[in-house]
Amino acid sequence: GEPLKGDLAGLFKLRVFNYRVVYAKTKEGVLVLRIRHRKNAYR
Repeated sequence: GEPLKGDLAGLFKLRVFNYRVVYAKTKEGVLVLRIRHRKNAYR
């Protein structure tokens, strides 16, 4: 996924069909923080 900027710096985004997944990379793996429809992803 692509790194996010601004207030969400340090997190990453991934597009899955019409959804955006926002996640963080950790030592243990991946922590999914948010799954939202693309039109509401960053609100």
